Amino acid sequence: MKTTAIALAAGIALGGSSAWWVQSLRADAALAKITEQQSKQALAQSQKALQATEIKAAGRLQHATAQQDNTHAYTQTIQALEAGRTADAARIASLQHNLRTTATQRAQAASDAAACRHLADQHQQLAAHAAQGAGVVGELVHLVQQRDTQVNALMGQVQLDRQWLATD
Repeated sequence: MKTTAIALAAGIALGGSSAWWVQSLRADAALAKITEQQSKQALAQSQKALQATEIKAAGRLQHATAQQDNTHAYTQTIQALEAGRTADAARIASLQHNLRTTATQRAQAASDAAACRHLADQHQQLAAHAAQGAGVVGELVHLVQQRDTQVNALMGQVQLDRQWLATD
């Protein structure tokens, strides 16, 4: 009986262990199935994340390119504005120089006009003096002629007196 009991116990143990083994296989299969599903989900999520990352990277690359283009355009515009400012500054300096030159020339012209007016006034005064002088000279010429006539008459008288004195 002992052997029967041992055999029975062995059979039960084998049956239990095989049930345990089958149950273990089923659990492993279920676990493998769950792991496979999770792996597929993880793979799908990774692919979606990769696509999203690629889309974001493409967007950022496009944004960076547009930003670089805008920066380049800004730089070019600033350089053009700076060149225009420099040209404007040169034109302003030239205009200021021209204004100073024109003001100087205008002042010189005004001075020259004043000098011309002064010379014209002096010329007019000299002409008036010359006219007066010509009148005085005319009177003096007449006076000299009268004096010459008187001197000639007196010389004649002196000669007559000498002759009269010499005959006496």
